[in-house]
Amino acid sequence: MVAMTRSRRSQPDVSATSPLMRELRRFVRLRWIAAAAVLAAAAVDWAWLRWYLLDGAMLAVGLAIAGYNVLLLLFLRQLEKLPPRQIGASPLVLAWVQLLMDLASLSLLTAATGGLNTPVQGFFALHMVFSSLLLPRRMAYTGAAAAVAMLILCLWGLWGGALLPQTRQQWIAVSGWGLSLFLTVWLTNRLVGGLRRQRRRLVRQNQRIRRMSRQLQRQQAGMIHHEKMATAGRMAAGVAHEIANPLASMDGLLQLLQRRPEKLTPEALTTLREQVSRINRIVRDMTTFAHPGHANWEEAELNSVVEKAMVMVRFDPRFDKIEFKTDMPPGLPRVRLMPEAMQQVVLNLLINALDAVERSEHPRIELRTRMLDGKVLLEISDNGHGIAPKDRRRLFEPFFTTKPVGKGTGLGLCISYSLVKQHGGDIAVETEVGRGTKFIIRLPAVPARTAV
Repeated sequence: MVAMTRSRRSQPDVSATSPLMRELRRFVRLRWIAAAAVLAAAAVDWAWLRWYLLDGAMLAVGLAIAGYNVLLLLFLRQLEKLPPRQIGASPLVLAWVQLLMDLASLSLLTAATGGLNTPVQGFFALHMVFSSLLLPRRMAYTGAAAAVAMLILCLWGLWGGALLPQTRQQWIAVSGWGLSLFLTVWLTNRLVGGLRRQRRRLVRQNQRIRRMSRQLQRQQAGMIHHEKMATAGRMAAGVAHEIANPLASMDGLLQLLQRRPEKLTPEALTTLREQVSRINRIVRDMTTFAHPGHANWEEAELNSVVEKAMVMVRFDPRFDKIEFKTDMPPGLPRVRLMPEAMQQVVLNLLINALDAVERSEHPRIELRTRMLDGKVLLEISDNGHGIAPKDRRRLFEPFFTTKPVGKGTGLGLCISYSLVKQHGGDIAVETEVGRGTKFIIRLPAVPARTAV
């Protein structure tokens, strides 16, 4: 089982978008440079240097490199058009073809430029690096063996062995050169293997992070909806009262019409329709608020969001007993926000303010919007009991609440903080025990040129 796992890990990805295909495309680009360099070296030696006698052979090798590179490029482009199921092992075969053609070209250049005493030999080590990048580990060692065999066959075949090592020292040097190729493959495999393992770990970690992020988003959405329902539950008595008033008016009118049908006038029908519309509006507002929201971003005025939250908070039975002051000048810059989410933030803060002023002699809540330093500010202040210093640092922690058991979930401020941060803003609090609390929300304003 372990052997099978290692075998699967050693197999390269051969899809059209795989790292192997990317490397093949990169080496095709590098080969154009190599062909141009060989052709330029042959031309310079023929025209000026006269270092080598086989300038024609060098020129032929340069043209051969350019020629088979064209064929490789065309084959690569055909592979990229194929669906993954039809690609098969073609990229791996193409990698072998590239490597063998390059090694053959290097062997010919080595023979044409003086045999074993040529700087071209250094490029064999470079191709061992390429071999380790393109091929599985065991195949890369086969590439090193092929390089040694090709060079010896080339030197022996072209000049009948005249360029082969003649002395013991020369054979030791050739053996050291061959060993260096295998060591290059080994070292490159170690480095590349470590990088590939690290990449796999990073991919797995990124996948886990994405899964955790999606799970957190789902949990956060559940918490937000739970807080909505808790708020709706707290306002249920107010909603019932709001609906009871028009129902009582309708019932009284219907009793009158039952006793005196001749009183069924257009005005009476209009009154009935108005009360039905009032009930529909109340139910619609409550349903819209309690319904799970969608993350629809738009550019809107913060004042309109605050006004919708005020419509909802009026369902609270304490609303009519409190003095509300608003200072929301029109014409403020728009902000990019999720209206339903920001409405919930404002409503959470308003309900907290209602709780805070419940025992105040003259309860008062103030709302103010303004522009400051490129941001639109919303300030919600009350003259309630304030927040103790020991509780301020935990104010936005989940499930932390100073309210009596059963009266608060401890999620309102935590959710509000999270939603404001999602909007690129921040939320701060100023409080003094016995004198009240002010929450300040700052949201980045949309520049006037992009506001719609």
